[in-house]
Amino acid sequence: MDKKFYITTLGCPKNTVDSMSMHHSLLEEGFLPATKPEESDFHLINTCTFIRSATEETIQTILGAAHAKKQEGQKLVVVGCFAERYPKDISAEIPEVDLVFGTGKYSQAGKIIKEAFRREIVSVPKTEFNSDIVERMKLSPEIENYSKPYAYVKVSDGCNRGCAFCIIPSLRGKFVDSPLEEILKDTRRAISAGAKEICLVSQDTVYYGKDSDKLLDMIKVVSEVEELEILRLLYLYPDKKTEKILRLMGETPKIAPYLESPLQHVSERVLKSMNRSGGYSAFRDLYSLAREVRPDLEIRTSFILGFPGETGEDVDEILRFVEETRPEKLNLFSYSPQEGTKGADFQQTVSDKEKAKRINLIRDLHLKILQEIHESRIGKTYDAIVDGIEGNTAVVRRLQDAPEIDEVVYVEDPSLKPGTIGKVKIESFYEYDMMGTWLES
Repeated sequence: MDKKFYITTLGCPKNTVDSMSMHHSLLEEGFLPATKPEESDFHLINTCTFIRSATEETIQTILGAAHAKKQEGQKLVVVGCFAERYPKDISAEIPEVDLVFGTGKYSQAGKIIKEAFRREIVSVPKTEFNSDIVERMKLSPEIENYSKPYAYVKVSDGCNRGCAFCIIPSLRGKFVDSPLEEILKDTRRAISAGAKEICLVSQDTVYYGKDSDKLLDMIKVVSEVEELEILRLLYLYPDKKTEKILRLMGETPKIAPYLESPLQHVSERVLKSMNRSGGYSAFRDLYSLAREVRPDLEIRTSFILGFPGETGEDVDEILRFVEETRPEKLNLFSYSPQEGTKGADFQQTVSDKEKAKRINLIRDLHLKILQEIHESRIGKTYDAIVDGIEGNTAVVRRLQDAPEIDEVVYVEDPSLKPGTIGKVKIESFYEYDMMGTWLES
């Protein structure tokens, strides 16, 4: 009888890549994938604890899985950021969890589980696969990162920024580049599995190569991979290096017309307190450059409201910035102090009620801007990719929108195939998503 595993992934696309690494490691050790958690012998939960809501979701998911341990002999394994941060608390407070290990060990998951559960596994003959079979299994659509027309490829891990609100450096460690050969290998493997679009992800993409042009060279090489249709760059810190990336974007048609650059604030005083660089003028100029080099480009950014010391005047700066630069996509977060960060030691000067008020103020402004943006899209045609089919409706995504986090266009044409690239004409819109008509490429 084979031993089966199932991986539940929480959090961001970087965790999706880490889960894929665990999946590969388990295959190499002779484990087989299950299609449902309850069918597995080992249920692994890859956790997130970036913000309070992510931590709460992680805890609820673990408790739910612990309650669902109905299959006799099933083992529950908690891994990733939450496990790195609270290993003793998990073991002490949730005894149903059989094994805990943190970040940096994803590629060793198979060996770690084998060693930890040697008694349970020793009586089961190892499933022997030759290298060709293992490689084919690694391309299975059962792997989340290979189940859609897009895939994520991690270019680095860790972070050196030391932002006062962020726990990531404590969980992931110092910044480490992924070797170019590994990035290319992962890119080609994802394309072999059916991906048309590759999204390069990391905690801090622009730090790749530090002060050199290594990042630009890497992007050029990846963009030249045969059969790659779309290359998307995610998590670009707003600095001078991002300006270089934007100029490269203007010269490289395969790069999606999309800038994701989380600003977190625009007040120089608040940013300095956050241990971040930049400010209103620098960010405005960056966004102006983005629209200049790629007129069809759209921007996603994020702001944290209620950081210690933030005033009403600081919020007014964000409002003016949003009004002036009109980013198409906007994430708003309520600041929550994270134990182990510099910000947690500051006096918390903004109440939760006031944080919510400030978020709503900015969201209301952005929704008005977004409605005007939507109205300007009516009748326009965009390059797009079919992500999937829901009932009789195709879920289509413009190249200006990133997978899973941005708007989609619903097209009433179930005959479309996932992965098809063509054009979509916008006919109408909801608050965020749109309706459209598919046009042949």
